[in-house]
Order: sequence, then structure tokens, then C-alpha cells
Amino acid sequence: MKDVARVVEVVAHDPTWSERFTAAQRPLVGALPTAVSIEHIGSTSIPGMAAKPIIDIQAVVPEVEAVLADLRPLEQLGYVHRPLVFPDDDQHLFFVKDTAGKRAEHLHVFGVTSPVPAANRLFRAYIAADADAARRYEAAKRHAAERHPDSRARYGAAKEEAMRQLTAEARLWRGSSGWRSAES
Repeated sequence: MKDVARVVEVVAHDPTWSERFTAAQRPLVGALPTAVSIEHIGSTSIPGMAAKPIIDIQAVVPEVEAVLADLRPLEQLGYVHRPLVFPDDDQHLFFVKDTAGKRAEHLHVFGVTSPVPAANRLFRAYIAADADAARRYEAAKRHAAERHPDSRARYGAAKEEAMRQLTAEARLWRGSSGWRSAES
């Protein structure tokens, strides 16, 4: 029987994740000089949240076409463009970066007109603010990782229903809490 390496593993929160983001952000400022924002998103950005130990970074730029026109600055930092991951969203570029043979970072580059960055900020704020939502999200991630340790795509699909539910809750929370994104 062939031993299949886990590509999806949800681990306990690591307090160094914020430091890893900061270290990744510094060179990205130079590689994406027109970026309006470069932020830490995803579960690793939420204190106390278990997550895949991959730092998710969101950059918002005036024009994604300008980034596509010259990928060299990102490539020099080790980012590999994956154009087929979000093929239906022409305002979302996706890059991966591996370190020592393991996935270390995901870089999502969005155009300023994309609604996704604001939705990501809202989701992050809601999960960080609501302990029950955080517990349910973490449980969904752990269950998905247990069921699909060999596939990032199946892992993502397995937690999709929980994501939809929590996103809907986040929108309601925004209305009742008065939360506003600092970037919007």
C-alpha cells in the first residue's frame, strides 16, 4: 500500500503566524508597489483559530492586468501563478509559495472593484468576534481535513456549506454590530 502524504492538515493555532505574515508582507510591498492594501486573511489571521499552516495574503491592486503583464517581481519572491484556480473571476489572481517543499503561502491579488476583499475582511472579523461561530468553523475545517487529507480541492468543497452559513451570519452580524471595514 502506498503511503499518501497529507496535503491538508489543520493544526492548533501558532502565534508565529502573524510574524510569518509580516515577513511575507515586507517584500510584497516592493513587488506590488501600486497595492492599495496587503493583508493577512484566512484562519491563520484569527487569534486562537486552528488552521492549515499556510499564510493567506490578500493584496488589492488598481489593475490586475498590470500584475499579469509582469509577473517577475512575484516570481522572484517564489510565488507561482496558478491561473486556473479561479478561472471565472478575472479580478482574482492566485499564487502559491512553497518553502522547503511544503506549501507556505497563498497570495490572492484582487482588483479594487472586486467585492471579495471586503467579504474576506467581514468573515475574518465575524469569526474573531463570535466564539460559537469560530468553534463551528474550526469543527468544519477539522472534519473536512480528516475526510480529505490528500486534496485541497475536496477539503474546500467539504467545508463549503459551513462557509456559506457563516458568511450569511457574518452579513447579519455586520448589520446588527455596526462593524465597518477599515479599508472600505
